[in-house]
Amino acid sequence: MDYFDNQMLLKSCYDFHNPDIAIPDSGTRIKNCNFQSVIRPDSRNDARKTVTVAGHPDLLARSFEGNYNFTYPVFMPPGTQKAGGAIIMLHGLNERNWFKYLYWAQHLCENTGKVVILFPMAFHVNRSPGYWSDPRAMQDIYQQRIIQIPENKVATPVNAALSSRLDSHPEWFCTSGLQSCYDLISLTRMIRSGNHPLLSEGASVDFFAYSVGAFLLEVLLIANPDELFAESRNFLFLGGSSFEQMQGISRYIMDTKAFARLEEAFIRQDPTVIRRKINIEHLNTFNVLWSAFMAMLRLDKHEHMRERSFYRLRNQISAVGLALDQVIPAKSISRTLCGSENRNKIPMKIMDFPYPYSHENPFPMGNQNLRPQVNEAFHQVFSGAVKFLG
Repeated sequence: MDYFDNQMLLKSCYDFHNPDIAIPDSGTRIKNCNFQSVIRPDSRNDARKTVTVAGHPDLLARSFEGNYNFTYPVFMPPGTQKAGGAIIMLHGLNERNWFKYLYWAQHLCENTGKVVILFPMAFHVNRSPGYWSDPRAMQDIYQQRIIQIPENKVATPVNAALSSRLDSHPEWFCTSGLQSCYDLISLTRMIRSGNHPLLSEGASVDFFAYSVGAFLLEVLLIANPDELFAESRNFLFLGGSSFEQMQGISRYIMDTKAFARLEEAFIRQDPTVIRRKINIEHLNTFNVLWSAFMAMLRLDKHEHMRERSFYRLRNQISAVGLALDQVIPAKSISRTLCGSENRNKIPMKIMDFPYPYSHENPFPMGNQNLRPQVNEAFHQVFSGAVKFLG
């Protein structure tokens, strides 16, 4: 079977609620594991009183039980009870399901022999209310944004929930990221200590990070609390640039108004304004994570900290960008990772596929005539990932 067939097969058999899924014609299994976030929901700090989206009082809620208690899928190699290594896969912004990533994970699992964990960021995938991912349910919110902001471009039902939330509270980009970092730190400690049911004590923890997941990973790697990620190997796909070089305006990600609010909050104003708005529990890793986040916002700020970190990580990172990527341009990834005069020498490959692609859809499945080219492109990228992470 090729990329198309495998994606369709996995889409048909994956279920968030099934604890143990056998993949047909494969010894690989998917196990859904339970997780409790280290950040507990606190409805007392809810933002519902400031709601501006008529008829949708929970769209701007800060707390959601499903963001605290949730499951995440783990791909287990054939015949494995407990593995000695894990690859944590991090997704892009505004993802509401795992469909795009399922065969990515299976391919990495079967070709590296490691467990692959698909871990959802805060308020994404199954950590968000189900109706946020329903275009019909989002139609009303989309229409309200068009009416209220006629000059708003690229507004769609698909990006309506995230756009509304970040437009009203741009600081939530940071709070969700911090919560995701805390959770990944907790998960990594669980694995290393032998408390994960599917991994042996001392198991290695590596990462495959896509899009904004790569940005999140860079924050973790720069902060490196308690040297937790000192030996991790990290493959970045279509991500890795500083925040200022990203262009997150997309019918699948966010509209122009929301992105302008993020730029105003994180690029043009004093970052301490945002820091004062962060209403989550400050755990003992907060200061180091905040400093790492600051280092990834702009290339002209905190340059010494960022470049020192990437020089330290030069043998632990490999990156791939696409020549026609408009959201996170390949040259921006290279500028950020490689540093001034390519000092860091991080291996960075810029690819270009012989078919129409986008950042959000690098391996499109809409045109059956492109199957051979998409298959080849997928294997070019993932053979490199397997070699680096295996």
